[in-house]
Amino acid sequence: MLKDRKNKGITLVALVITIVILLILAGISISTLTNTGIFQKAKDAKKSSENAEKEQRQTLSEYEKELNKYTAQELTDDKINTVLSEKENTILKDKFGNIFTLPAGFKVVVNDDTGNAKTVDKGIVIEDATDAATKGSQFVWVPVGKIYMDVEKTEENAKTISLGRYDFDTKTGAESEYTGGNVEEDKGDTNTVLKKWGNTIAKSISEFKTSVTVNGGYYIGRYEARKSVLNNLTEIKSDVVWNNINQLDAAQQAQNMYNNENYMSDLLNSYSWDTAISFIQKCSGQINYSNQITVNAGPIIAQYGTTDKQCNIFDMSSNVYEWTTETSFDVNNPCIGRGGSTNNTNAFTKTRGKSYPSVIDMYDGFRPILYLK
Repeated sequence: MLKDRKNKGITLVALVITIVILLILAGISISTLTNTGIFQKAKDAKKSSENAEKEQRQTLSEYEKELNKYTAQELTDDKINTVLSEKENTILKDKFGNIFTLPAGFKVVVNDDTGNAKTVDKGIVIEDATDAATKGSQFVWVPVGKIYMDVEKTEENAKTISLGRYDFDTKTGAESEYTGGNVEEDKGDTNTVLKKWGNTIAKSISEFKTSVTVNGGYYIGRYEARKSVLNNLTEIKSDVVWNNINQLDAAQQAQNMYNNENYMSDLLNSYSWDTAISFIQKCSGQINYSNQITVNAGPIIAQYGTTDKQCNIFDMSSNVYEWTTETSFDVNNPCIGRGGSTNNTNAFTKTRGKSYPSVIDMYDGFRPILYLK
């Protein structure tokens, strides 16, 4: 028994010595790798590869966008107020050559209510003509890129709208890159610095941005979200404004509105809100719309919206605040609402207000966006 114990002791000592030697060698190896920058070089190579892949996707998107110009159909009278396809999206161009895509099952609406808009700069209005739950819902095309406002394609007749998050000058409305601390979290981004504080983020900001790049724009709900008599989310003017809703429920309603092989819906994000302001200021003549206050100041909201209409989009500065997927670093108030409200004459179209996900207030509403797959 004593001999067995002695042999076991020697074996244990040998094992410990071996482990120590291995640790020393491992430490030397790691030190060597670190000092020679191999780890950093590996990180740099990975980042370089990711950047190259991103640039390649961007290039392919630009090619696809360019091809769309040659495959687009003219928006002639026979293509107005009628569904062109229930199965696939249709690429169209206005008389100035501006491209936009009509989602499957929708129609371009041209009448007195839309200002008979047939060109992108005026605000192309489309309407859901086939979905039983949302039929009649209207959206407005927000173009991204260079658009023309005349048949003569000169720089004087051109406007460039860039997808972005913006600050707007208090006096002039001039846009500049957003410098605040709020962020748009992306579910596919493993490097996000924020924790989930209970608010709902966008389905995919990266997919949204890619779609906008490829297709040259996106759709924004023409009205503040409406509720039908069957409690369905719509974008129908004659339905009542959907207020008294928290950010979580607003996001759920907006994200579930559409999801098929041709397009999907989501709650407003900061890119879609700020870019819509940029579009309005450059194309409507209202160059300082970002600083407009509500047109219906008072304690009572307008159940069917107000007369605040720019480029066929209603009430971005008026009536109720609108929940978005933008996130604040304020753990107590991580949700961002945008726009003006009837209860606050110090709130403007550009305003970012903070609140908590579960807050329900009569002055809080929302609005869906729609983008192409």
